[in-house]
Amino acid sequence: METILFSKTDKIKIVTFAAVAFGLPWLLLPQIRVEGILAYDIPASYMMILPTFGIILGRIICERKIHGWFHWIYTIAFIESTAVMVLCAAKVITGKAADDMLTVSSMALSIVLLLGRMIDEQELYPFKDLKKAIGIYIMFVAIAQISNLPQLIHAGALRTADEIVSNLLFAPIDIFVVQSIYFFGEEYAWRGCLQGRLQNIFGKRMGVILLGIIWELWHMPLWFQISEPGQGKLIVLLVLMRMPYVIALAVFFGWAYMKTNNIWLCVLLHGVNNAAGALFDSDLVTVADTVESVSVFDGIMTAVAVIVMLLFLFTKEYRKGERV
Repeated sequence: METILFSKTDKIKIVTFAAVAFGLPWLLLPQIRVEGILAYDIPASYMMILPTFGIILGRIICERKIHGWFHWIYTIAFIESTAVMVLCAAKVITGKAADDMLTVSSMALSIVLLLGRMIDEQELYPFKDLKKAIGIYIMFVAIAQISNLPQLIHAGALRTADEIVSNLLFAPIDIFVVQSIYFFGEEYAWRGCLQGRLQNIFGKRMGVILLGIIWELWHMPLWFQISEPGQGKLIVLLVLMRMPYVIALAVFFGWAYMKTNNIWLCVLLHGVNNAAGALFDSDLVTVADTVESVSVFDGIMTAVAVIVMLLFLFTKEYRKGERV
């Protein structure tokens, strides 16, 4: 009997996910023109909820109803964020006002999301396999310092200590309470749903590598957002520079998820990774600035971090059978 890889329902869900997660950013982001770091922050915040909402919308279309509060919370987040983006594009509100509105709503929705998952205590419980999760978190904070070593050396010992303490103690509070609606919006889709599907089709290792490639390509509308006309080659260069690191992140995050089955751990790792880069590079708000700021030492240290994370491809979690 011939095996059907994708059912009709699967195809509807895939098309819906692709249209929302990949199509909407190309449609809406070019209309948003604000100055400074907000040119990145506002579109990035919007994009981060789209992968999970794309999955949820596919389920709503196929099942013709909204299932439970989790579906509702991302439906509300999508409607509210899209409205803010449209108002900003139409210049009804300023970029600063849009950022303030998204910040307030993200905190409210993040608290509801976190508390709901704590009360639920089922598949997406935040404290699942807590001891392993804490160990993996500390391990990743250490790995993150490798790629940041050039900036850490330049910043000095005091700031280095401050960053490490901040990552270990304070970052989880900010990520879970203020920003989890965003990071969960990515991680539930990439790790919680797409990773398993790709690994079932292509095997554990190749599946997670393909996920890393897809993940970086998904970011491309952001790079166009902070570029100037005629910088297409710089955007391609930036993607090629970032691709090995993002694939390595996919490998490590994928390993962490298979090790603990805790999607909130991936939310935390993702948030720490973004915070570590933003701590030193908050003034780099264009593609040209970002590409030109990379030194040989930066490249070497990033390559070391990439190699360390790629080594997790050889752990037992990736060796247990070819399929998930």
